[in-house]
Amino acid sequence: MGATCPLAFLLPGSVARIAGLRAGKGLQTRLFGMGFCPDASVTVVTADRGSIVVSLGDARYALSKGVAMKILVWGIGESA
Repeated sequence: MGATCPLAFLLPGSVARIAGLRAGKGLQTRLFGMGFCPDASVTVVTADRGSIVVSLGDARYALSKGVAMKILVWGIGESA
């Protein structure tokens, strides 16, 4: 695994893998239930000042920037 950064730092069109979560137990449980598990692939659909929309598997999720800061990613690239 290479260097990690928060999901909130990625630009639209970026694809990365989940490296881990730095959140409390309640938020971790919620994110794991949504599929934000280590090594899962996530694509940033849109990002604006207040939120970020990501695609994970067959679902799309809107996350606040605060939550996106707690999701660490690695292996950042661009979608084809």
